[in-house]
Amino acid sequence: MGGREMFIRLAGERFRVLRQSTGGAWVIAYDEYQMPRYVSRDELERAERIAAPEEYVRNRERPKSNAQQQRYDLLRPALEDDRCITDEAHRTSVFAAIAREHGTTVRRLRRLYHAYLAHGSLTKGKPRESTRRPDYEAAIRKYYFSAKRGSLRTAYELYILEHYTNQGVIADEIPSWSSFRTYYFRHFRDNPQKEIAREGLTAYQRNSRPLYGSAMQYRESIGCYQVDETQGDIYLVSKWDRSKVIGRPNVYLAIDTASGLIAGLYVGLDAGETAMMACIANAAMDKTVYCAAYGIDLRPEDWPSRGLPSEIISDRGGEFVGNRINELCICYGIDRQALPPFRAEEKPLVERAMDLIQESYKSMLRGRGVIGDDVGERWATDYRKQAILTLDEYTAIVIHTIIALNKGRVLTDIGHLPVDAPNTPARLWQWLTDQGKSTLLDVDADELYRRALPRASSKLTRKGIVCNGLRYLPERGAELTIGAKIEYAYDPQDTSHIYVIAEDKRLIPCALAPSSARYSGYDMADVAVMRREESEREKAARQMELEARVAMRSEIERIIRQAEEQSTGSVKDISDIPQNRTNERRRLT
Repeated sequence: MGGREMFIRLAGERFRVLRQSTGGAWVIAYDEYQMPRYVSRDELERAERIAAPEEYVRNRERPKSNAQQQRYDLLRPALEDDRCITDEAHRTSVFAAIAREHGTTVRRLRRLYHAYLAHGSLTKGKPRESTRRPDYEAAIRKYYFSAKRGSLRTAYELYILEHYTNQGVIADEIPSWSSFRTYYFRHFRDNPQKEIAREGLTAYQRNSRPLYGSAMQYRESIGCYQVDETQGDIYLVSKWDRSKVIGRPNVYLAIDTASGLIAGLYVGLDAGETAMMACIANAAMDKTVYCAAYGIDLRPEDWPSRGLPSEIISDRGGEFVGNRINELCICYGIDRQALPPFRAEEKPLVERAMDLIQESYKSMLRGRGVIGDDVGERWATDYRKQAILTLDEYTAIVIHTIIALNKGRVLTDIGHLPVDAPNTPARLWQWLTDQGKSTLLDVDADELYRRALPRASSKLTRKGIVCNGLRYLPERGAELTIGAKIEYAYDPQDTSHIYVIAEDKRLIPCALAPSSARYSGYDMADVAVMRREESEREKAARQMELEARVAMRSEIERIIRQAEEQSTGSVKDISDIPQNRTNERRRLT
């Protein structure tokens, strides 16, 4: 093999000349992993002659180790056969024969072959000499590390356009795509600036930034709740008429930071502050009572959370930083931490809990209204038509899922706790409680429930306050002004009372007025159905009334016409009306 020590630079890349002929030469890339390739005589003459790299010289002068000698002996048939340089098919067959004989792989033989021809070395790893390419780096940063999110191939083409194109004509010698791509993977693949530039700093901080701890190490005592909301990935039907689809439910969760226990839940059609407050109220209540409402017999130790959190961590959504949550925090002295937007990694426990809940039931509800991965695609199934569950049924499924997660999910982020600490949320909650590590607030459950109720506003009139078509009267002595606009809380599950919010945030109860008393004890949905049925009955009655009055007027008109016909031409005698009246009475009797 002539020209062993000859090196050239072609289009910015270093090559070692392996074999020359009258028409050109066979060369092998020094910096990139490539098999030998042929260059023409013109290309060879235009190429820059360079000195042999120091690494190559050292490798040639250094004696072979035993391992290197074994690799050389393994590769000897290919190294001593010059045809392996010029004939790819022959080279592959030689490699295959060596691989079969010695129980190795063709891929390994290719890498050893390149390493020896290019670097003069048969070390185990592929020797690399770090050569910086400022032109490559500038192109990668300019065209690939960009919010336009172009591909790496696009960056290469724009690089060629900028540096190797003259009036639309590409130069004869240009860096190869393989060289550009290899340089990127070697020097930039794990560079965080890539994601920051292409996806934004927020996405990098959320998904890719280094993590130096776990969320559960953030608090050592129970009572710090992470809260979040999502829309359930399932369509539901009305419990009054299962043929009517009511859309997707909203799900709010509160999860304790120290124990990982799912402490609070709201599943419903409401959203915003009302749903958020309902979730916090649920976190504070006795879960055995809550589960009993859905026909679930709960052991207290399986869902032990009860009490108001001393700290709430949420994002800056309107429901989490509005007036209602401010009022709650002021009334009970709760600390609140509002995270920057799109920072789900700051509250990972509740984010993961949302996923775990939906993953638990999704496979069982396929074809029953649950949304699949192909939603929105052409010809995708219309999941709305598959809905079969009511809101109460779906809520019961979510409750069972939460109980299972609280009772049986194995925690892996508790290395900061003693060895004897339990590794499931419910047991860890109880263990922390027994250790005195609890900052929960003991509050009146009824008062908290009322403060969590949805709110509306109305004007106070002499006849009271109108809420959803029902009239309410404030208790005697309430300092309320007729004509004033007031804010009140109402219970969708019980129409018996509403609660006016006083200026000092007291709740002033108002009972149903006598005109609406028949609706006492019903929930708002029942009242809406009853009022709709009453309206339909009233409409039917008014139709009957109208028909009766029309029939009456028809008869009156007939009688009038008959009287007019019989009175035609007669002259009225008004001279002695009393005598005429007496004579008429005699005739009637």
